[in-house]
Amino acid sequence: MDSESKRQVQGVDRNSALPDALVCHILSFIPTVYAVWTTLLSRRWNNLWRSLPNLDFNDEDFPTKRTDHFMKFVDFVLASRGSTDIRKLSLHIRHCENFSTGDFYRVHRWICAATRENLVELDFCLLFESRQNDELELPLSLFKCKTLEVLSVQSNCITYPAATKGCFPSLKVLDVSDFRPDVDSMQKFFSHFPVLQELTIDAHPYFYNVFNIKVSAPELKTLRISLDYFSHNYMRPNNIFINAPKLENLGVTNGVLTNYILESKRCPERTTIEYDDRCRNDDDDWFRDKDDVFEDEAPRFTNRAAALLAKVQNVKYLSLDSRPKCLEAWCVPALENLGELDLVLRDCYNWELLTELLKRSPKLEYLGLEHKNTSYELIYDEVEDTPEHEWNPPEFVPMCLSSSLKTICVYRFKGRRYEMEVAKYLLNYGEVLNTMTISTKSRFNTQDGCPYKTEEEICKEFRVCQKGSKNCQVNIIYDAGFDFSEFLSKGSGFSS
Repeated sequence: MDSESKRQVQGVDRNSALPDALVCHILSFIPTVYAVWTTLLSRRWNNLWRSLPNLDFNDEDFPTKRTDHFMKFVDFVLASRGSTDIRKLSLHIRHCENFSTGDFYRVHRWICAATRENLVELDFCLLFESRQNDELELPLSLFKCKTLEVLSVQSNCITYPAATKGCFPSLKVLDVSDFRPDVDSMQKFFSHFPVLQELTIDAHPYFYNVFNIKVSAPELKTLRISLDYFSHNYMRPNNIFINAPKLENLGVTNGVLTNYILESKRCPERTTIEYDDRCRNDDDDWFRDKDDVFEDEAPRFTNRAAALLAKVQNVKYLSLDSRPKCLEAWCVPALENLGELDLVLRDCYNWELLTELLKRSPKLEYLGLEHKNTSYELIYDEVEDTPEHEWNPPEFVPMCLSSSLKTICVYRFKGRRYEMEVAKYLLNYGEVLNTMTISTKSRFNTQDGCPYKTEEEICKEFRVCQKGSKNCQVNIIYDAGFDFSEFLSKGSGFSS
């Protein structure tokens, strides 16, 4: 190439050569303030940001916390747009200082403007470190927007107009995370969703607030509810009424502090339940355990936990995480259709619960066990082998062990005595078991001078353990450290 041709190539503005549609597509994936700055890269891009289908406003993208800078920029962008529809609006306000009543009105106006531009998705966050007296009511135009399909709201200063017939005609996905919510307005918010398919509610009730929420969504397939309580309202449980005849997936956290009423006879196929009795204290950053705060409430917690489990007894998949004494073994209903079970064993307290679940799940094919500590004081996983951790094998071998259970996975295995006894029992009586996978750590701790089993000891015990199924493969997964290869070569059907 001669020198003249090189000069011509060097003078080409390759950015300007890109198609407008491609440039707009690329700019839609970055914060809008940066998209506006790209006008410095090419003269032809000067007006492209005005036609972006996705707008992303975040006060964290501004070097100062001054509210007026951020607010003026959003006003400027929305006023400068052309006729292009707004497909997605992300509006995150967390750090603006001196947010005034007039600023609330401007935010309200922005959302209304977006709904007039055929808005499809809104991701809205309005959070303040100290909640102000002012509150923003979501605009009714958002509820009536015919094009809105996805809505995410995170706030501690929002109220909700009452949803009525005709609201959210196209909304399919809704995610609400509300800290210290306005209970009166929130209770009426979830009552009319004609085509909603996925709903997530993450609420943090405060003081003596009590929810009586009715979820009505005839097309709802996935529902996740998490309620994080403060210590004042543990004696006044919430009531969640669920009318969702097509519900397939249900996820519940803090189940013992809420009454769940499933109005449809159809049972979700997949259910995840975390029975948690912890409450936040007034400092909003520490948890207090039931044993320290409201031991007398244990029977009520157990009854509510049992009631929820009974409502979903026809599930095919169940994930169950219960803190000590929240769910007793006698609460377990017959789980005739259960094929997959994930069970969290808190401090190894739940052996009786495991036994009962095995006895009442005749078609169980997969069992996952995870060991977790309940108390935050047990930083180093130091839990003693005490009588309350004792494993008592069932009087009769559960039907699932002899006929259906094929896969077992154990996570965070530490080699405690009762852990070993349970694993050996399952391996010994699992007549159709194909795989047992044990996930452990390379480091084991000691308690009162009694060490947990080392990796070498664990490997030896499993290698000589009797198996009910000749085809069963035992897999040990570990972080690092001891090399199992010497032992693996000595035993058939044993690997890591």
